[in-house]
Amino acid sequence: MSATPLYVAAAGMACPLGLSAESAGAALRARMNRFKRSRYHDDDGAPMVLSELSMLESELGREERVLGLLGMAVAGAVRGLEEAELAHLPLLVGTSTPERPGGVPEVLPRAFEHLGQVHGLRLEGTLSRSLALGNTAGLRALAEARLLLARHPQLPGCLVAAVDSFINASSLNGLLRQGRLLRPDNSDGVIPGEAAACLLVTPRPRRDDACLLRLAGLGFGQERATLQSDEPLRGLGLAQAYREALAEGGIDVAEVDFRAADASGEGYGFKELSLALSRLLHKRRESTPLWLPAESLGETGAASGLVALAWASVAMRHGYAPGPRALISTSDSAGGRAAVLLRGPDTYTPRGMP
Repeated sequence: MSATPLYVAAAGMACPLGLSAESAGAALRARMNRFKRSRYHDDDGAPMVLSELSMLESELGREERVLGLLGMAVAGAVRGLEEAELAHLPLLVGTSTPERPGGVPEVLPRAFEHLGQVHGLRLEGTLSRSLALGNTAGLRALAEARLLLARHPQLPGCLVAAVDSFINASSLNGLLRQGRLLRPDNSDGVIPGEAAACLLVTPRPRRDDACLLRLAGLGFGQERATLQSDEPLRGLGLAQAYREALAEGGIDVAEVDFRAADASGEGYGFKELSLALSRLLHKRRESTPLWLPAESLGETGAASGLVALAWASVAMRHGYAPGPRALISTSDSAGGRAAVLLRGPDTYTPRGMP
């Protein structure tokens, strides 16, 4: 990424813990959650435990929920920008895959209608698009933004967003049938959730930015041993994504101050994170903190990568990140793996630990 750097100029987030990146980040730092028994019941008649945004009406369809979440996240990321600048900002949106039950893989052009009618925002439309790639969609969209800004140097920046919601009957039934739902008889499962996150990325640092945050490296890999396969898990795909991101950022994994990931309760995800780190870490290190937004938000699917990245960026700006080098990763169900290295100022000094 050294040839075309990307800077994080602003972040927005909408989730059950808050309607801005700052408030949601503070709640994640405090280990809060909004898990509750829901109106949905499993085959035994027991209410399912969910994490849903209460201000969105329960009667809303899945597309309306996704548009509502996305609109709030985008509005938060562009707060304070002039209309003239907004009109030159394309929007890339990471979404669920077409195959996922209950997913919403395409949000454009309805997202533009929603942003205009509800938030009064008019964005650049011809270069905007959705990336229906599941959990890795948000970090893949960052790679797309890098190419877009290189091809169109007149653009002041790009909005990179990701959104997903499991709060609908089809998604919940899909998790239940796959044996992935956390239940009294299945401790190796996830709590369904919903969220959206949006980053304003720019090719040049903003002059008024007191805490420059740079996306120093991106990496991708492919894992053959997926959750549904019989292959032995060795963490090769995630290790490759880590390796590429770190090489592009020019640092060793031992120099990473903390990691954030989309593991959401299943043992598979934690085992993969451990294996991938062990393949790259060849120096003694007492610990590398691991931040898991899913501990407070549940499974947020396509939104999970940018939620973690937005949280890490807010934590650096507010001084509660352990250090200025964060490695964020995501893993999708088809075997795709993605990682991004976020770097804050070298003069960064943590003021408090989460």
